[in-house]
Amino acid sequence: MKFFYRILIFLLSLSALFLGYYKVWFLRQPERNIPNNEGVFVSPCNGKIVAIKNWNQASLVETKGDFGAINVWTSDVDTAGTIISIQMDVTNVHFQRAPVSSVLVTEQYVPGSFNNAVQMNNEYGIRFENENNQLLFETSEGKKFKLIQIAGFVARRIEDYVQPEQPVKQGEVIGLIKLGSQITVILPHGTPVTAKVGDVVIDGETPLAQF
Repeated sequence: MKFFYRILIFLLSLSALFLGYYKVWFLRQPERNIPNNEGVFVSPCNGKIVAIKNWNQASLVETKGDFGAINVWTSDVDTAGTIISIQMDVTNVHFQRAPVSSVLVTEQYVPGSFNNAVQMNNEYGIRFENENNQLLFETSEGKKFKLIQIAGFVARRIEDYVQPEQPVKQGEVIGLIKLGSQITVILPHGTPVTAKVGDVVIDGETPLAQF
């Protein structure tokens, strides 16, 4: 009987330790040095840039697979632009922030798979088939951009804290992917990208592009 109680106490202690670690580490939200500069498009998340690719609707003639997904994802942003894929792991901060002051235009949640986001088989570095949440924003100057929260093998829950027609300020917390995964940034044509593949970016701080 004593052995049983010892095992029970050990398991309860382990659970309490994990819960505390989860809340203190995985759900941490450190202060960020927001530039407060609307000419700078800052990273919406903490992670590593794994791909930066240009896209053009005129060249996306495929209707299936990755090209079809890009066509759908980019059609309400512009006719051409840049896709930046940022990969998050369990060590990164899991909250997302607004890259510039803007208004949420639409939100679309898409159920899907939970495949490993680290192992990619396409040049965009994106798990197109995974569960995702698409947030389309527009600035006061009429520029549109999209942030796509993508779930992964470990990340099974996507949250966002904004509603359509809600204005957000640069650096404001807008969402959370529990235990990390991916953020895809879709920028319109004529947006000079200053970041590069391999950069480790900080949410609300690291410049990705001139806006």
